[in-house]
Amino acid sequence: MAANFKVWTANFGKQSASAYYRILVPQRCLMEMGYANAYSSSAETQEDFAAMLYSDVAQLYAIIGDYWLQKVKRVNAIHPAIRDGQPIYPPSFIYDIDDNNDYVHPFNMFFNKYGVREYPTNKLLKPGDGLEIMDHNGKQISQWVDKETVYDGVMFDVERNLRDMKLRHELLRECQGVTCPSLALANYFKQVVGVQSTYFFPNTIVPSDYKSFPVQRKNPTEIRIVWQGGQSHFVDWYPLRFAVREISQKYPQVKWVIYGQWYNWVHEFIPDDRIEYHPWDDYAAYKLHRGLLDCDINICPLANNPFNICKSDIKYTEASIWERPEATLAANVGPYKHITDGVDGLLYNTPEEFVQKLSALIENADLRKKVAQGAREWTLKNRTPEATIPGLFDYYAEVRARHKRELGVPIIKTATVEDAKKMMIPMR
Repeated sequence: MAANFKVWTANFGKQSASAYYRILVPQRCLMEMGYANAYSSSAETQEDFAAMLYSDVAQLYAIIGDYWLQKVKRVNAIHPAIRDGQPIYPPSFIYDIDDNNDYVHPFNMFFNKYGVREYPTNKLLKPGDGLEIMDHNGKQISQWVDKETVYDGVMFDVERNLRDMKLRHELLRECQGVTCPSLALANYFKQVVGVQSTYFFPNTIVPSDYKSFPVQRKNPTEIRIVWQGGQSHFVDWYPLRFAVREISQKYPQVKWVIYGQWYNWVHEFIPDDRIEYHPWDDYAAYKLHRGLLDCDINICPLANNPFNICKSDIKYTEASIWERPEATLAANVGPYKHITDGVDGLLYNTPEEFVQKLSALIENADLRKKVAQGAREWTLKNRTPEATIPGLFDYYAEVRARHKRELGVPIIKTATVEDAKKMMIPMR
């Protein structure tokens, strides 16, 4: 089956960590491991969509909107046919998405496009509703005003966002299968959205993509603790501010390495000479830069909310893949619950436990080495292509076989490329 199995993916210029893990890695590995021929569409041309029509699986990554919903419906209405004596079937659509965008937090930079809920109640907003964003003292620091607030050139529009969520749900149900990088997200789509078939396909680590280089530290006694993330992680990171200050006061050898979003509160709780800040890179440079940070401990704070419990464990696996892996201390939430405390990482439930567990890692080099090596072994066993790609292909093949059975035997005697083109929605 593999030699003739064709996977088409819509990849319209996405250059990001998400595109790397959800599009580029699975397509590349499916081909390199001999499971399928993969084609990545980077344009919306007649030729690209003809390739989609003649594929076995058409993967749609995080695509939204009525245009694609109608296109999928149109393709799903195509009957199987006979061409040159062989049966041909329309593609089976597999939707892939890596976040629960139904619960985007107001601190998330994509709230302008996806935001539909109040915080912290998670109650659905109504058109005209807005949100005030308060600091820890109850002072308003920002707000989302319906059809007024603009971020990155896109206006916050509750009515549009609610409509897009509804269209997204309909598109998910229209597809023959859905893949996502967390079990919680797969269960949400199946139980809440009503998707017919879901599959947990974790973000896959290709070890050869992570190059380790020897780094000479200026201060060999330094303990380097890395936190990385964007502005949406404010609600995860900020509640630990007093714990972070306690650690800084207790351990002068600690250097806090902050990679990504800078928060002004950090100045208030950590002395400036104990902070090393690295702004975000273009994703093409990310893996190189991440390795050169040369850290000892990786912290993964995460608030327990509907958005976070559906996230992947990528910060854990990326920290563990280096020749000298990092020991991870993570919140006992969603994506990190597979960690066995004291074996392949440490877990915390409260700021007080965060201080306790982080102190143990700082003081005990053997513990750091043990859990870091345990994390690396877990990642190599569970998150490399050898562990994840066979299951992904089996899911594709299963969805394809079921879809063919549902479509039945071909009822059209002949079909040509021109026939296929006539069935397509005109280009925008």
